[in-house]
Amino acid sequence: MDLAEIIDRDPYVIVRWIMGGFGLAYIVMEVVLNLNEVEGDSSNTTLLEWSSHKAIFIPFALGAIGGHLFLGTSNPAFELSNSMYPVLLLAVLCGIGLLLGYKLRFKRTRLFFSVLLLAGLLYGHLFWSMDYATS
Repeated sequence: MDLAEIIDRDPYVIVRWIMGGFGLAYIVMEVVLNLNEVEGDSSNTTLLEWSSHKAIFIPFALGAIGGHLFLGTSNPAFELSNSMYPVLLLAVLCGIGLLLGYKLRFKRTRLFFSVLLLAGLLYGHLFWSMDYATS
């Protein structure tokens, strides 16, 4: 099989294989980290620690990715005119979240992180929906 045959195929096949590889690598990494002797080195613990300090955008970004991948609407009222706008807006919102994480000093509770996660889910569901391409 030469490169032209791979490129001429359905482009989503390549993307699915790459994303599947990332997902498998993450699962293997998480299993290894949970089975080793070091306490508190799993990705969940690391993400919670990062979010608790400066990177308060992480729950929002994870929620947006989850809403994008697993939820979605085909309602044209929420569709942005260019499919790149939701990604750029997400980057801007995460940048603002990073700046706020450095500037604001307050106790970040689980309720705060839960609200950010739900806001991200709504963002991914409504504005960054994968269903717009199929409607």
